[in-house]
Amino acid sequence: MNTKLCLIPMTALLLAGCFAGKGAQQQAAAQKRTFVPVAAAAQPVNPAPKFAAVKIRPFRALPPYDARTFIVRRAGGEFAADFYNGWLVQPQELIRVQASRYLEESRLFRAVYDASSGTLAPMSIEGVVQELYLDYSTPQPAAVVTLRLLVLNERSPEFTVLFTAEKSARVPFDPAAATAASQAFGAALTQTLEALTRALAAAHLPNVE
Repeated sequence: MNTKLCLIPMTALLLAGCFAGKGAQQQAAAQKRTFVPVAAAAQPVNPAPKFAAVKIRPFRALPPYDARTFIVRRAGGEFAADFYNGWLVQPQELIRVQASRYLEESRLFRAVYDASSGTLAPMSIEGVVQELYLDYSTPQPAAVVTLRLLVLNERSPEFTVLFTAEKSARVPFDPAAATAASQAFGAALTQTLEALTRALAAAHLPNVE
């Protein structure tokens, strides 16, 4: 009899703990925010397209920058994941979409096709996100974006690399502002794409047919 009486309060405590834990998880989930890095509109490099059409292949990101959570760099070379802030989908896909739009607006190529398009293009572009993190290791936090682009010859069985370049940008932000980090990522991506576009404009690629 005494054993049963003891079990009743213990069961009540366990149930209370379960409900409290579930509530804490729901509260933490409600505080999570997701973002999309948005690059500013590109300025046309030429009045008319300079190069032949290009297809944008899937991008990839080097670990740990392929995570959907924001990656944070701290003092002493420590890296950590930000549980409360992250990307809406995989960051390499978000950056691929922004790069595709930016290159189309730059008018460097006769046309810019998505990888899913059935249209054949003489060239394709691959991207590698080399760095994508928030740097808190210095007194002034900053968003860091490093992107490499490779232009491949689609008419070659070996998909010969016609051009490759890597550019990086670092944009400071105010950590006290709620959306400052996301905006800094967008600004850093804009600067990176602008630098890559300038490098592409000086490359020797197949001309418009």
